[in-house]
Amino acid sequence: MEFDNSIILAVFLGMLLLLVILFLGVMIAGALAPRPSRGAPLIASEDGHFEVAGKRISCSHCGGSEFSVNQILLNTWLLSLLRIDWLDASASVLTCLKCGQLTWFNQDSAKGDE
Repeated sequence: MEFDNSIILAVFLGMLLLLVILFLGVMIAGALAPRPSRGAPLIASEDGHFEVAGKRISCSHCGGSEFSVNQILLNTWLLSLLRIDWLDASASVLTCLKCGQLTWFNQDSAKGDE
């Protein structure tokens, strides 16, 4: 039994279309998924100090109180495999300017004057 090239092409295009639909479904599901409650916001002041829930942050290692802040993605294996990591949640990471210790928070940072 011989296959016609048009049948092979149709099967290939059908599989490709199925993969595109699956990819778009995962992207939409990730974007629409409810995010868990993140607690009190991480508030930054102009002088490099931070506070959460009304309490000023200090380094647990050296006691320093000045930090720089970065947003870090909390990657999941599926979204990384599909190369859509940007749909993953993120966390704020404070780096102590005195000793370099990292302190993670599951809140977005906000300016103190907002």
